[in-house]
Amino acid sequence: DPFAGGGTIPLEAQRLGLEAHASDLNPVAVLINKALIEIPPRFAGRPPVSPSVSKEELAHPWPGATGLAEDVRRYGQWMRDEAEKRIGHLYPKATLPDGSEATVIAWIWARTVTCPNPGCGIAMPLVRSWWLGKKKGKESYVVPSVVDGKVHFSIGHDPKSAPQPDGTVGRTGATCIGCGTAVELKYIRAEGQSGRIGAKLMAIVAEQDRSRVYLEPTHEHEVAASVCRPENIPSGELPSQALGFRVQAYGFKEYTDLFTPRQLTTLTTFSDLVLEARERVRADALAAGIPDGDNLEAGGTGAAAYGDAVATYLGMAVSRLADIANSLCRWGNTKGKIRNLFARQAIPMVWDYAETTPFGKAAGSYLVSLGSIVKAIRVVGDRSGHTEQASATNRSFGGYVISTDPP
Repeated sequence: DPFAGGGTIPLEAQRLGLEAHASDLNPVAVLINKALIEIPPRFAGRPPVSPSVSKEELAHPWPGATGLAEDVRRYGQWMRDEAEKRIGHLYPKATLPDGSEATVIAWIWARTVTCPNPGCGIAMPLVRSWWLGKKKGKESYVVPSVVDGKVHFSIGHDPKSAPQPDGTVGRTGATCIGCGTAVELKYIRAEGQSGRIGAKLMAIVAEQDRSRVYLEPTHEHEVAASVCRPENIPSGELPSQALGFRVQAYGFKEYTDLFTPRQLTTLTTFSDLVLEARERVRADALAAGIPDGDNLEAGGTGAAAYGDAVATYLGMAVSRLADIANSLCRWGNTKGKIRNLFARQAIPMVWDYAETTPFGKAAGSYLVSLGSIVKAIRVVGDRSGHTEQASATNRSFGGYVISTDPP
């Protein structure tokens, strides 16, 4: 298969015991193929090396890639716990009306620009929709107000009293909630190109008894997100023009501009922990009696290669996290959850965006991303899946389906 894409054909060939050769021009597709086809068989039948696995568990058989999957799960859990020690304070819990605390599912932000009306000048919110939840009987929406030149947000629940119109920005421009001035998109683009688009917290979504609770923003939660951009972030300019990319017109020049400072801190922390986890896996494999040998790229099967293998999957979990830990993810007010960026192969402009915690159990958390990777390893490891299962596995590894057409 010279353009293997997500690897369904070579995976099915392998399942049938056939010799398969696959390649692709897209390096992401190549990585997915390696994770899908090459790595699991290389370490098949081995028990996990994590010292957290008990002797009783090790005594049981570890068929297929179950041992590898278990190590990915356990070292991924270690990464999650270690990350929470380092940056957990950036994601405070929400205080409910009864005084109890709850895990935050999302912080919902509105981008802002200064109203061009000299008599107004407020930081006008750019909002696609005021609605937070539309489930019947549990309706919730944001109620904006302007007091002494400052914008405030509260939460309403009566559908008949929802703000009209629904939102402030559309395809032709925006409207100031303070003075009613119509603002053209070219003004907003100019403000963005000058680095003057800001953001203001509109609402907090918390979890209570398996349901969503919508809360007013607080100073504590605004401050928690006010962190400096980390110094060790990768550099890279967005293309000046690209099909489906709309954000450059609003001042997004670097790939790092697609993330909030808190998100960049989180992603760099998890990325650093992948490297630390690799060394831990290697050391634990050596302690378990596995010789070191060559690394994974050189065809090794020892401790060094095993550390590389586990780190590969952990890195993919961080990659999936990046798909939802960016400032271009919408809040789905019908299903009550964050929608990832790459629902399609495009990067459109998003005015009001949702930011989630990596430490929860809702969609977008690191453990959810990790869980899909672990499940995928187990599926491909036993070679028992049908084509439909294989296609689902590809999405688990990559987060989206790679096109099999050459670029």
